[in-house]
Amino acid sequence: MGIRISVRQYLKPLLAVVAFLLVVLYAISGRNAVFYLLPGLATDLHQHHDTSMVSHLEELERRSRHLNTTCLNNDLLNATTREKKAKVLFLSKVYNVACCKVPKAGSTFWTIFFAVLDNGVEFGKKLLGENRGTIHKGQYTFFSSFKYVKSKKYPTILPARDPYSRLFSAFIDKIYLLVRFNYNYAILSIQNKSVCPTDVSFQDFLPWIVNETKEGKTLDRHWAPIYSICGSCEVNAQYVVKQETFAIDIDIVLQKLNVSSAKHNYIMQTLEGTRIQSSLPGIVAAIFDHSSGSNVRRCMPWVEVTRKIWRSFQIQGYIREDRRYPQGTFDSIGDNLTPSLVSDLILAEIFKFSMSSEERQIQRENALRRAYEGVRKDVVDAIKDVYALDFSLYGYSNLPPHER
Repeated sequence: MGIRISVRQYLKPLLAVVAFLLVVLYAISGRNAVFYLLPGLATDLHQHHDTSMVSHLEELERRSRHLNTTCLNNDLLNATTREKKAKVLFLSKVYNVACCKVPKAGSTFWTIFFAVLDNGVEFGKKLLGENRGTIHKGQYTFFSSFKYVKSKKYPTILPARDPYSRLFSAFIDKIYLLVRFNYNYAILSIQNKSVCPTDVSFQDFLPWIVNETKEGKTLDRHWAPIYSICGSCEVNAQYVVKQETFAIDIDIVLQKLNVSSAKHNYIMQTLEGTRIQSSLPGIVAAIFDHSSGSNVRRCMPWVEVTRKIWRSFQIQGYIREDRRYPQGTFDSIGDNLTPSLVSDLILAEIFKFSMSSEERQIQRENALRRAYEGVRKDVVDAIKDVYALDFSLYGYSNLPPHER
């Protein structure tokens, strides 16, 4: 009897110590180690987290069912099959999963994602610090062909994004920032190359896309419908990963693939607060690289390029809307501006006047709504037609942002 009482006396403190050690282990090694060592108790400790994850896993399964069911419609399937664009896919030979590369739906991230899966964390770290253009021009072991992925029926990740948001992002990234300068001439129908087409508006951009489509021209991949880039109805669509729920979608995919803790944790870290610090210098360097051509330099001095960069980071929700462009600071630097210096100035602003994830999201949504408020209704209706399959296949509302 005395021994039994003695055991009971120490049982509760012992369990408390075990629970504490599990929390420490979770913090150090990640969830996988805890689940492996004590799955029952780990489940209790993370019951709320697991419930949320199970619910979202069901959402991912619902998305793939919706896409596959919608693809049974002959009109949709035929429209997808007729598209002749070259499709770019990633294929992990380590985890036997493929992914369509979709510009303006996290394509830079997906390149790093597959680099980490097949080549390891250190390779991913090196890649993350590169100029964004360098990342996309690289030749990787995980490149594959659409024909091969389709024939082998590899489980495939299909990135998705609300077409309205993707179009606005493409406009800011390629047209507003003068990265695709020749398109600026085309959009404004300017034949004389001595004229500077630096004032293209979003209201100019969308009708041009509609007209290009009506004339049967091939749209640039950065704003072409996703179904035409991926052959969405022809691959084994296992995961539809949406930009709007990107982090939790990625987390679930990593768990489903049974990715190692080291790779899992690094990939998730790139989606958190440290990501902008790592990726921003490469983004700024890419913009500077595209702006260094003689045509752009003739039309826009470096200070004006930095003003556009500043504004683009406000639109993306990184710099507070009420923070004015520091004209004096950039003027004082003049032609000595470098990508690294501009990056340092912007990062200092971001960290000094930091924003919560909710504030960033609200600022992004407000910018998106304002952009579409200025677009004519007939143009919006035409955009609905051009991107009808994306709205349908990926389950997005075709109501424009300012009417939601």
